[in-house]
Amino acid sequence: MTTEPGANGLSVVIPVWNLPDDLRLLLGQIERMGVFSEVIVVDDGSDPACDPERLGVSEMRLGARLLYLRSDAQRGAGHARNRGLEAVTCDNVIFFDADDCLTDDFPMIWARHLGQGMPDFTIFRHSDTRILAAEGRDGSFRFEESLWSDVLADRDERLLTHEQMAQLSPIVAYPWNKIYRTDYLRRENIDCSETRVHNDIRLHWLSFVRATRVLALRHVGAVHKVDTGQRNLTNLRGEERLCLADVLGRLTQDIRSTPRSALFMRSYVSFVHNVCMWNYRQADHHLQHRFADLACRAYLDFLPEEFSRFADWQPDTADEIVHFLMREVA
Repeated sequence: MTTEPGANGLSVVIPVWNLPDDLRLLLGQIERMGVFSEVIVVDDGSDPACDPERLGVSEMRLGARLLYLRSDAQRGAGHARNRGLEAVTCDNVIFFDADDCLTDDFPMIWARHLGQGMPDFTIFRHSDTRILAAEGRDGSFRFEESLWSDVLADRDERLLTHEQMAQLSPIVAYPWNKIYRTDYLRRENIDCSETRVHNDIRLHWLSFVRATRVLALRHVGAVHKVDTGQRNLTNLRGEERLCLADVLGRLTQDIRSTPRSALFMRSYVSFVHNVCMWNYRQADHHLQHRFADLACRAYLDFLPEEFSRFADWQPDTADEIVHFLMREVA
């Protein structure tokens, strides 16, 4: 017997490409948790197809409506998420990657989202397997954990002020650490970039800058699994990452046009610097000059008053950016 989608229900949209075993494991978790009313699997051109029915998964087994959508060619997870969002019939949605996993705390996180009257979105902490391997602890990178500590202080949850939203927004832009209210995404025309990588940056930032109510929870609701193979997009170092230029160019203009742009822009400058330098350092050596050009264009896209406010806030980082520009543009 399936749970009826609709009022107060939760959909999960799962983009997948050639990961049948991971998808089977995630669907097993979803079945055991019993909190989802709708499961939408969007197959990004897998060969063979990652159809849940082929994996032995049915609506009856999940206890939820099951929808399988498939693209004839690989178009990226952003396209898959956008397509899945169009099909959602529940009032709430989470985008979850097939190769990550939920934690036992996720049902409680969902209950708190409902308990707070379904804010625009609820954001929760996650664990990263790279941190577990390197440091032997749960959680994410220390920079992110410090942001969580600053925003939550000694609390386990908090409805954020706009200032606190801006403070938390520079964390890594993942799509699967947030439960969204569906009509919020649709009303504000918030979507993903339809690129192979960096497709979730737009979703993350527009969610923050256009939100009125955001609930932040200390609890860990997801585990991000990163392996060393090329199937994991985190490890890609080639030209496909140059799409970041278009992603940032469009997003900078969109943030600038929002009523709270001054509040969020300095956090956004910090994020742009971090993501540009991460790509520059990770890129294949013969491509580094192109990623340097990309970073310079992103920096020069900021208005003088925007960069000045950022420099007042983070003078050392502003100096790094200026020195990088002087070296690369000269």
